[in-house]
Amino acid sequence: MIIEFKTSEQDFLDFQLFTASQSDRIKRKMINGWIFLTLILGIISACFYFKYNIIMAVYFGIAAIVSGLFYPMYFRWRYKKHYKTYIKENYSNRFEKTEYIEIKDEAIFMKDSTGEATLNISEIDKVDETEKHFFIKIKAGTYLIIPKYKIQNPDEVRDKFESLGFTVNKITNIKWK
Repeated sequence: MIIEFKTSEQDFLDFQLFTASQSDRIKRKMINGWIFLTLILGIISACFYFKYNIIMAVYFGIAAIVSGLFYPMYFRWRYKKHYKTYIKENYSNRFEKTEYIEIKDEAIFMKDSTGEATLNISEIDKVDETEKHFFIKIKAGTYLIIPKYKIQNPDEVRDKFESLGFTVNKITNIKWK
């Protein structure tokens, strides 16, 4: 099976947001920041209330409520902005370059503007499928990104990996859009 496609900046961003959404460390960081900021603002509000400075108590109380409601959205926006900058700095020379991938029974042959590589099937750790991509995790820790919306028949790719003995993890609960 031969696949030909071009990766875009959005594909790299989707990959970064996918890995962030799957990371327990980043989830803990968001929850800890959310709790810490909301709690600190609430404590400051209480301190002002007990010192009879009602205006400042109301101000920090409202800030605590706003933080409690909107911190997750702010956190996701901040990480997305960070990843966009990171991708532009590090991957801009890979945008819109044609990539070829040939999936065989024993290996995956890859070719792009930087060169060619062969990956043994035994080196694939897992295959994740999202709404728009296949993310193939290699045991060395890197990923292969295949944009489903840029290939002719994504069902064939899924079937090929399943025929090679891999479970294709369908992941639809990405909370980073």
